[in-house]
Amino acid sequence: MYYPDEILRISEGAEEIAELLHQDIIDRIVKRMMIRIGRGEEYLLTAIDKWQIEVLRDAGYLLEDVQKDITSHTAVQADEVKAAMEEAGVTAMEREDKVYKGAGLSPKPLMESPALIRIMQRNYEATMGEWKNFTRTTANAAQQTFIKACDRAYTLTSSGTISYTQAVKEAVEQIATEGVRVTYPSGKTDTIETATLRAVRTGISQMTGQITYARLEEMDWDIILTSAHVGARTGDGGENPGNHYWWQGRFFSRTGRTPDLPLFVPSTGYGTIEGLCGVNCRHSYGAGDGEHNPYKHIDSEKNVKAEKIQQRQRALERRIRKSKREVMGWKAAVDAATDPRVKFENDLVYQRKSALLQRQNDAYEQFCEKNNLKRLNDRLQVARWNRQQAAEARGAAKRYTAARGAE
Repeated sequence: MYYPDEILRISEGAEEIAELLHQDIIDRIVKRMMIRIGRGEEYLLTAIDKWQIEVLRDAGYLLEDVQKDITSHTAVQADEVKAAMEEAGVTAMEREDKVYKGAGLSPKPLMESPALIRIMQRNYEATMGEWKNFTRTTANAAQQTFIKACDRAYTLTSSGTISYTQAVKEAVEQIATEGVRVTYPSGKTDTIETATLRAVRTGISQMTGQITYARLEEMDWDIILTSAHVGARTGDGGENPGNHYWWQGRFFSRTGRTPDLPLFVPSTGYGTIEGLCGVNCRHSYGAGDGEHNPYKHIDSEKNVKAEKIQQRQRALERRIRKSKREVMGWKAAVDAATDPRVKFENDLVYQRKSALLQRQNDAYEQFCEKNNLKRLNDRLQVARWNRQQAAEARGAAKRYTAARGAE
C-alpha cells in the first residue's frame, strides 16, 4: 500500500519541472512578441506583407526554441518520473511483503520479479508517452499564440480601433494570463503543469495498484484493505465507485472466498476512470486481515467539511500561482520593451498585478489561520519565482498602493 499523502507529495517534482517549462515558454513568447511589436508604433505599422513575413519568420524561431526547451525538460522529467515510480513501487511492496511474511509466505523482492518490473516499466512508458503527446501540442500552440497575438495587435492598431500601447498591453495580458495550454484528444485543455501532475499522480497510483494486485494473485491472498484520508471526494454521495469516501478504509474480498465482504472490483470501481486508482486518485490498497483497520475512525461529517476546506485552500493556492506567473510575464514584458511608452504602460500593469498578488497572499494567510491550516509554501511556489522576483513584486505592489493613495 502507498499512502495518500505520499502519492500527493511524490508527484510534485514532476509538476515543478512542467511549471518550469511553461514559464520558459511564456517568457519566450513575451520576449519574441516585444521584439516584434514593442519597438514603437511606426515599427509595428509596416506594410502588411512585410509584417506577415517577419511574424512568420519569428514564429519559426520561436517554435525551434520551444522545441529545444521541451526536449531538455523531457530528459529531466523522464528521470524524475522514473525515480518517483521506483520509490513508490519499492515502498508499497515492502509494506505488502511484511504482511505476507507475517503469514508465513515468501514473496520475492520487487527488483527480483521480472513480472512486477514489467508492470512498472509499462506504466512509466505510458506516463512519459502522455507527457510527450501533450508537450508536442504545446509547441504548436505556443507558435499559434504568438502569431495570433501579433496579428491582432497589428490589426487593432492599424484600423484605429485601439491605441498602439493598449494593443501591446492586451497582447501581453493574453499571454501572461492564459499561458499555453495542453489540448487533449477530447478537446479539453489544461495548463502543462496541471496535466503533468494529473498524469504522473495517476500513473503512480495505477502502477502501485497493478503491482499490488499482481502480488495478491501471486500469494493467493483474498482480503483487501483500501487506504483512506480525510477530505476524500464524495461524488454524488451514493454507494458507488465515484464516492471514494464510501469505499475507502474498508475490507473487500478479491475473489469472493470471504462471503461476508463485498467484492473488491465492482465496489471500488478499481480499473475505471472514476474509481480506486483512477484519474487523480490518491487512494491505494493492500493485503488485509479482515480485523486490523487503522482507517475505520474517519468521521463522515468531518470528511465532508475537510473536503470543502481543502478544495477552497487548493483554489486559493492555484490563484496565487496563476498571479505569480502573470507577474513574471509582465516583468519580462517590461524588461524586453524598447519603446518608452510601452515600457511605462507595461510597468503600470506589473505594479497592479503585484498588488493583486499581495492581496491574495494576505487572504490565503487569513484563511489558513481561520481554519487552523498549515500554510503550504511548497504549493505556492512556481518555477523561477525566487527571492529577487518576490522582492521586486513587493516593491512594485508598494509603488502601486502609494500611487493609489496619492490619488
